[in-house]
Amino acid sequence: MIKKLNVAENFAALSACKLCRRIAFAVFVAILFIEGAILIPSVVNFERDLLKRLELEGFQTVQSVFRLAAKDAQPADLLKAAARQMENSKLRGGALFDRDGKFLGSFGEETLSPQSLAANSTMQMEEVESGQRYEISWTAENIGHPYHMIARLDSSWIGIELIAFIGRIIGLVFLIAFFVTSVTSIILGSMVLKPVLALRENLLAAGNDPTNPDHYKIADCNEDELGDVIKAFNQMAERIANDFHALAEKEQELLHSKIMAERANEEKSSFLAKMSHELRTPLNAIIGFADVIKSEIVGPMGNDQYKIYAGDIESSGQHLLALINDILDISKAEAGKLELYEEAFNIEESVMSALRIIEPLAEKKELTINVDIAENLPLLCADERRFKQILLNLLSNAVKFTPIDGEVTVGIQVDQMGRMVIYVKDTGIGIPADQLPTILEEFSRVENAETKSIEGTGLGLPLTKLLIEHHGGEMDIASEVGEGTTVQFWFPAKRLLDQAA
Repeated sequence: MIKKLNVAENFAALSACKLCRRIAFAVFVAILFIEGAILIPSVVNFERDLLKRLELEGFQTVQSVFRLAAKDAQPADLLKAAARQMENSKLRGGALFDRDGKFLGSFGEETLSPQSLAANSTMQMEEVESGQRYEISWTAENIGHPYHMIARLDSSWIGIELIAFIGRIIGLVFLIAFFVTSVTSIILGSMVLKPVLALRENLLAAGNDPTNPDHYKIADCNEDELGDVIKAFNQMAERIANDFHALAEKEQELLHSKIMAERANEEKSSFLAKMSHELRTPLNAIIGFADVIKSEIVGPMGNDQYKIYAGDIESSGQHLLALINDILDISKAEAGKLELYEEAFNIEESVMSALRIIEPLAEKKELTINVDIAENLPLLCADERRFKQILLNLLSNAVKFTPIDGEVTVGIQVDQMGRMVIYVKDTGIGIPADQLPTILEEFSRVENAETKSIEGTGLGLPLTKLLIEHHGGEMDIASEVGEGTTVQFWFPAKRLLDQAA
């Protein structure tokens, strides 16, 4: 709402407003400029009036000299009479001439030479030490006597009058400018500036509390452009408030959904962890008994087929146990309960150990394993068992999805950023581009005719990614169908230690 203020409050509010001060200053300067333009011709006109007044006084003084003198007075008598008039007039000197321009005599201050006696009346200014002087010449026709005269008049008072006049005008100009500026400010303040200030205050209030537009709505009382702005502001405030309420509701819904999803995920992880733990014991027993039967520890079996079946039971149990272990690890990682037992170890030795485990599988498919390990690598501070698990997962995938006579390459180096970079590259079937975005999701596998016969759960890559991220690292996959796949991951520089350390 726009509050009604008294005059003092109005002036205080306008003075505090930067925009109001700028408008008032602009109005004040504009008035001064206009009045200044008017002042110059006014001063010129006033000076001209003063000169006319001086000429008139001088003419009256000269007329009185001739009027008081006798009709047959000689030029010398006229000059003496004129000299006596200097005491009570602005006459300070003069020169007398006959009709032919012959010099007859002078009195008081010396005048200029008679150069314009033919004119009816001429005026010219001369600067002297005692102040300004004006000389005026009159012909016999002007005076009404058979003489021409040049009179020297005191004009020093004209400058004083001009200064006083200019001072009065300037004072009046400032008074008018101040009055007009004040009135303009009050009118503008009432009609424009106060609504603008109210709009500014309410905009600030809307920024602090956008959900309650009724608290900072402005009364719509103007049927003009400003009224349109106020209407638009009120509508905007309503829309923003509605949007904020809708957003708040969405946030509450999302928060509730997030809480429910997290709770469900925790319950799922807890369930999987418990079930995995419960399943591992009987599975280990099954695997153990299958091994006992296959090894014929308690005695020979009557049929060799039973021995084959026992081997199948053992391998299936091992596969199921590996699956359960992966599920358990993923559940722990997602629940934030995965513990890392970190120590500094030689990464090259750890890689070679993993390669020895995977080598029999590679030999069965006649694959070539290449090793590209940089020299003098620093020690890696990480969980070595988890590192081997990461590497074995990647190597196992590379071997499984690479056809006979293919190649698998393992490389390690330290990049320019000081990170430990490890990559596993194969010449396998590759991953289609449309499946790359989902390949890291749990239970996601490459789906095509070539992969149907290859065993896998779709947990290896998601688990690998989680283990790498738990070490503060990142993983990247690049693949092209028919060309192969490269999985690259790296550990941050802070996990590297110099061999000497």
